[in-house]
Amino acid sequence: MTRDSRLGLLAVLVLGWLLPVTGTFAAELHPGYVGSTACAECHADQHAAWTGSHHDLAMQLATAETVLGNFDDAGFKLDGVTTRFFRDGDRFMVRTQGADGGTADFVVHYVFGIDPLQQLLLELPGGRLQAFGVAWDARPEGQGGQRWYHLYPDDPPRPGDRLHWSAPDQNWNHMCAECHSTDLLKLYDAASDSYATSYAEIDVGCEACHGPAAGHVTWARQPVRDADPRLAILLDERKGVSWRPDPASGQPRRSMPHTNTKEIGTCARCHSRRGRLTESYRHGAQVGNSPRVATLTPGLSQPDGQVLDEVYVYGSFLQSRMYAAGGTCSDCHQPHTFKWRADGAAPCAA
Repeated sequence: MTRDSRLGLLAVLVLGWLLPVTGTFAAELHPGYVGSTACAECHADQHAAWTGSHHDLAMQLATAETVLGNFDDAGFKLDGVTTRFFRDGDRFMVRTQGADGGTADFVVHYVFGIDPLQQLLLELPGGRLQAFGVAWDARPEGQGGQRWYHLYPDDPPRPGDRLHWSAPDQNWNHMCAECHSTDLLKLYDAASDSYATSYAEIDVGCEACHGPAAGHVTWARQPVRDADPRLAILLDERKGVSWRPDPASGQPRRSMPHTNTKEIGTCARCHSRRGRLTESYRHGAQVGNSPRVATLTPGLSQPDGQVLDEVYVYGSFLQSRMYAAGGTCSDCHQPHTFKWRADGAAPCAA
C-alpha cells in the first residue's frame, strides 16, 4: 500500500468526534449479549466451524499460545531505529522508539489477526491501544515468512507523523477495534481525553453478525416455542438456493430470485471502505445507516472501480456480474469457517 492511498483511506474512516461518555458495568454496556459459548448449546456444528476461524482469532490476549512472533530477544532495525522483542516473565515486551522520539519498553496486551500477518497492540496512557508498525509475517518460511517486517518499509513514519504507531491514526480504540470484536463501544471521554473501550466479546463472535441473542436463547430453552426465534436478523437468504448452469447461456443462474441484502449488508459493515457514523449499530439496517461506505474515489479505487490496495470487497462486489445475478457472500464462502466452498469456479455449483 502506498503512503498516499493509506492516508486517503484514513481520511474516509475518520469522520467525526464522539460524544463524551462515562464507563459503567459491562452488563449494562452490552444488554442482550450472551457470548458465543451460549450458542454452542444448540448450534454445535456451527460453533465448531467458527472455532479457530479468522473471526474467532481476530483479536486475542497476548499469551504463549496466541503470540506467533519471535520474542526470544529478537531484533529489527530500519532507518536507524532498532526494535527489540523480548519476554519479561509472562509478559511480551517491545523496546522501541516512542512518541517522544526516545526509546522505551511497551507491553503487548493483545495480538491482532493470525494470517498472513499478526500485529501487536501496545498500551499508551489514556486507555489507548496502538497497532505497532512492525508486524510478524505468519506465512511459512519457505514463502518468505516467519520474520518481523515493517508495514511501511519504504517510508517508515517518524514520531509526530500521523502514521507513526503512537499516533491517533494507528489507534485501536477508534480505528480498528469495531471489526475485530463484538459490540465494540469506544467510550471516549473528551474531558479526560481518554478511552474506556468495552466489548461484549473479544473476537468476532456469533452475535457480531446475528445480533444480541439473549431473547433467542430464552426462546430456544422453552419446552413449547412459537415461530419467532427472537433474533435481530435472520441470515437465511441462501436457504434452499442453488446455482446451476443456464441451459441457454451456460452461465450460472440462481434457483430463486434474490429479494434482500441482509447478508451482504451484514458483511459490508466491516468488509468495505467505510467510516462509522454512530456509536451504536442496528443489525439488519441498510448499509449506509451506520457505516458510511466510501464512493469510487481516486486513491481508494482503481480507474475501473476495483478496490485499490486493501481488499475490503463490498464496493467492487456491487459492480460485479455475480451481484447482478443475485449472488451473496455465502454463495462462495462458508459462513462460519469463511473458507471457499470449493476451488476455482466450483462454488457456482455449490
